[in-house]
Amino acid sequence: MVWMFWLVYAINVVFYQKNGISISQITIIDVIWAIAAFLMEVPTGILADRWSRKYMLALSSLFAGVGFLIFFVSGNFFPFVIATIFMAARHAFASGTSNALLYDSLKSLKRENEFEKILGRSRLLGVVSISIAGILGSLVANYSIRLPFILSIIPAIVGVFIALSFKEPEIHSSTEEVKFFDHLKKSIRVVLTHPLIRFVFLYLILMDIAISYMDEYDQLYLAAINFPLVFFGIWIGLRRGLGGIGGYFAEKFKNKSSANIKLFSLATMFCVLAAIGLGGKILGLVAFLLIFPIWGIAEVLVWGEIHSQVESCQRATIESLIVFFGIVIDIPARLGFGFISQSFGIKAGYLYVLGILVLYLPFFLLKKSNLLILTKGDK
Repeated sequence: MVWMFWLVYAINVVFYQKNGISISQITIIDVIWAIAAFLMEVPTGILADRWSRKYMLALSSLFAGVGFLIFFVSGNFFPFVIATIFMAARHAFASGTSNALLYDSLKSLKRENEFEKILGRSRLLGVVSISIAGILGSLVANYSIRLPFILSIIPAIVGVFIALSFKEPEIHSSTEEVKFFDHLKKSIRVVLTHPLIRFVFLYLILMDIAISYMDEYDQLYLAAINFPLVFFGIWIGLRRGLGGIGGYFAEKFKNKSSANIKLFSLATMFCVLAAIGLGGKILGLVAFLLIFPIWGIAEVLVWGEIHSQVESCQRATIESLIVFFGIVIDIPARLGFGFISQSFGIKAGYLYVLGILVLYLPFFLLKKSNLLILTKGDK
């Protein structure tokens, strides 16, 4: 929980605006984050598989603390960019690493079938942490918009020591005897040629882009409908809490049709984005709340599918590759989102995301049908 107990989640976009940063500049900062994460994503995944997963998590938390400190002492665009790069490093060092450590720890105990159950519960605990921190952060921000950043350094430092206390699972074998680029090429081959992973990773990327824009830019939507700042933390706690509840119960759906769950989640996302973009205040708020528990279920199941198909020595690398390809798609998509939102309003931005998913739908349906035929053939 300590890794998620950061008081800035509910007020970071408002913090930018109060420092004179426009929506376009906010999206530029986000794109710089994406580029920095893009450059670090795969090397850090390989490093986690070849060196140590717990040390990578410790470094991730340390980078977060440095990023929060820079945000606290700064007040304009360029220092915010530097802080954003540190936050990108925080993300890259943890991306793939935490799930890989969890799966292999369970595998060493012969409990890997419980991955979805444990991951779902950890997501719920994370959401509880985010919710409490968000509520506190929005209350503290009413007193000082900068104070949440300095207070968030404390859990970041605690996270360093917690990560160092972890024990690496014995099943995790080093790949130091394999050359860096040979390891990378082998992992890329798995992502691009394995039928299930190839189908799932594009679905995961596009759905994650949609949900991340709802997560990151909902503050702009709330401001547009005159939602009181003091309640931002409660709002974020509520919607993320629903997502955590979805993750908690994801294991119950493990034996259901995976393809149908994905299709249902995608269809729900269509309806939600349309409601936010075209509907009134109440419909828009309800739509935000609706998608998070459904995606909470689907996301945990998708990651479970991926890790069940991957060797231990490639686990962090492959997850990082998926995130890497996601960033490649996210950068132009985010620039378009920022331009449209700046020019026509945040509602138009969410309709733009809907348009991207509509273009993806025929590909999804085709690949879904082909995968079902392939699965039946294997049986």
